[in-house]
Formats: sequence, structure tokens, C-alpha cells
Amino acid sequence: MLTIAGVKYTLSEVFHSIKANPATPCKKGYANYLMKINGSGATTFLTNAELIEKLENYVENEPEASKLAIYRGTGPGANSALSLDPIKRDKVKADDVAAIAHILTTGTIGNGITNKSTHATDPETGSAKGGSVTVAEFYVNGAGGRRVTKRTEGTKTTYYYSATHAFNTYKYQRLI
Repeated sequence: MLTIAGVKYTLSEVFHSIKANPATPCKKGYANYLMKINGSGATTFLTNAELIEKLENYVENEPEASKLAIYRGTGPGANSALSLDPIKRDKVKADDVAAIAHILTTGTIGNGITNKSTHATDPETGSAKGGSVTVAEFYVNGAGGRRVTKRTEGTKTTYYYSATHAFNTYKYQRLI
């Protein structure tokens, strides 16, 4: 979680806002560096510009290719919210719209949402969840249906949609 101008944001919220802003071109490695910053403990910035400057410093100081992976650190999983574009609630599978509206409004099972259970993967990064993050999984329209994952860090709760979960493989798109 990053704090910018006193507001808390998930890594994917920050990354996708950078990608969407033509004034701040997103560079290769930014997702890795956001994870690196998040792991550093220095996660509070007065402005977006201050965060962009920090990301630019990482890019400018990248070593040659043989050491680049170590410098960038572990990146996000390919199916994480950092790697996948967010999805609007009205763009999910038509059969899921009402169920997702229910979960986002109430946070409970019912109306097509079943089986709330703990979940071990952080949908933001695709890695195992950290100690300050709680994650719950909801079945959308039954066990054979899609999934909604609820992620809470501190007081911020975000939701993610996965149109597939075959062989326990999810595609975590942050619901907007």
C-alpha cells in the first residue's frame, strides 16, 4: 500500500493511473519498482511527482542486463492486478453482474455469492499474501462459476474478479 498526498492506494491503482496518464509515460520495470518501494517501508509520498521521481531514479540506475533481475527484484505475477488491466463492474460476464453488485454492496454471501473462505494469494501481486493483508474468496454463481476476491489492507478494501479459476489459476482484475 502506498500513501500519496495522505490517500492510501493499492499498487495496481498507482500503476494503472501512471499508465493512463500521458504526461507520465510508464516505463518497463515500474511494476517491479512499485513492489520494491512497497517492501522498503518508505511508502509515503507528498505528491505523485515525488513517486514518479523515485521510479525514474530506479530506471536511470538500472545495471546491465546480467544484474537487472536482481536489481528489480521479484516482479508481479502475470495474472495479478499489477499485470492485468482493471475491469469495470458492468463488463464482467453478464450472469455475474447482479452477484458482484451484491458482494460489493454487502460483503456477504447470498444472491449468487457462495462459499466465502480465506485465500492465500494476494491478488495485487500474485504472490503469497503478507501478514498485514487479509484475503477472502467468494464463489460467483456456484462452485463452477467465477471468483471474486476481497483484499483488505488496513482500512482499505478492494475487490478482484477472475473469469476463470481452472486448476487454481486466477486472473485477478481489480474491479472498478
